[in-house]
Amino acid sequence: MMVEITPDKVTFEAIEKRLKDLGKGDQVNDVLKKAINEVSTEVKNRMHSETKDMYTIKASAFRKSDIKKKTRKQETVLTVSGARLGIRKAYKTRKNTRRKAAGAMIRMDGAMKNIDLNAVGRSFKGFLATTHSGHEGIFQRVPDKKMKNASKEAIQEITAMSRSKAAEKAYQERIEEDVQDEIRFRLLKHMNTVIGV
Repeated sequence: MMVEITPDKVTFEAIEKRLKDLGKGDQVNDVLKKAINEVSTEVKNRMHSETKDMYTIKASAFRKSDIKKKTRKQETVLTVSGARLGIRKAYKTRKNTRRKAAGAMIRMDGAMKNIDLNAVGRSFKGFLATTHSGHEGIFQRVPDKKMKNASKEAIQEITAMSRSKAAEKAYQERIEEDVQDEIRFRLLKHMNTVIGV
């Protein structure tokens, strides 16, 4: 997931013209850099907190440092990357009992749900297991796929959305529409500081 933080062309050109008209045209880039840096820091912080507010993703699975910030000439790019996360390691889960499958809750506004798959006339329940390497996760049998040299179905770990996808959804639903207003406000603030208003 990648977010570009840059002012719209009309806003930038208006600020540039105003500073040039007042003989302060040499400070346009400084005003722009300060405004974009402030907004990108705020967006990064909000993206982290809003993602944690929307999803049950654990602190160890999504840190603020997972959002990378790279500033270029007239923009800052925020990037979140990574593979899909195992449910047990990254999201709110409960261990399976003899009666129920393992359960998981991905969204904060959702409920804890049993991990069940009904296929080929059978029910495959999710279960907690530890692999030979020591990795603990919630696994499930794969219908119609057998283990090597065995009659049992193969197993695979159950994953949920990646931190990248979770951050993207939080950005789109809760942050994106505010970004340009915030850039305009910061540009005007720094322009007024330069001209002494």
